[in-house]
Amino acid sequence: MTRLVCVSSGKGGTGKTTVTSNVGAALTQFGTDTIVLDANLTNPNLGFHLGIPLYPKTLHDVLKGDAHITEAMYIHNSGLRVVPAGLSIEDLVDTSPENLSDVLLDTVGEPDFVLVDSAAGLGNESINAIEASDEVLVVANPNLPSVTDALKTVNLAEDAGTDVLGVVLNRVKEHDSELDVNEVESMIGYDVLMEVPEHGKLQEALAAKKPVVHHEPDHHVSERFRGVAAQVAGIEYEPEIEEEGFLSRVLQRLR
Repeated sequence: MTRLVCVSSGKGGTGKTTVTSNVGAALTQFGTDTIVLDANLTNPNLGFHLGIPLYPKTLHDVLKGDAHITEAMYIHNSGLRVVPAGLSIEDLVDTSPENLSDVLLDTVGEPDFVLVDSAAGLGNESINAIEASDEVLVVANPNLPSVTDALKTVNLAEDAGTDVLGVVLNRVKEHDSELDVNEVESMIGYDVLMEVPEHGKLQEALAAKKPVVHHEPDHHVSERFRGVAAQVAGIEYEPEIEEEGFLSRVLQRLR
């Protein structure tokens, strides 16, 4: 059965697209049939992360009724299938996010997962993405504004009847001023599935137009994304992470 998973944050700059591309790539590495879809219609970036920014047909064409979803679906060299969004201003004309639910229904049946990279903020684009999905994976940074916006995302998902899988605490810098895992879980009311640090390897991977799980597959950042993917998919997997504390508890949970 296809699972429609919206990756949402409630705030820009959390690294939501990085999480989408890497969790999608990791799910593919685990042998699942996975599609990632860029539902950020105004500022799409997923194609850049995967090295496919420009293609003849995009999600915008599908939403306008000018193409079927399969015509805007491209296969990454990893086997991950990608539905990019259009990059031009003209693509925004006559494009309605309200049609996203019907578009996603056309993907149901064949793939195991469709990861929907939602727009930043809590406007119509992100709300439609949450409502059109079965589940939501929340991305937050360890600071009060980001976690507060993530809580709003959770509330929207609950109101829409969309299950909340948990939180990826992204761009962690280990500053004393940052919120810790217990504080984030207390505020949001759901488990933090993984902490992902701010790391130069992520910038290197973006410059190489690859998910970091392909660019540096043995790096601990890649292992963390695989750990998230394993929890999403219910796959037994033990990330090779040496840090103590919270990450040890994550490893115990995965075991």
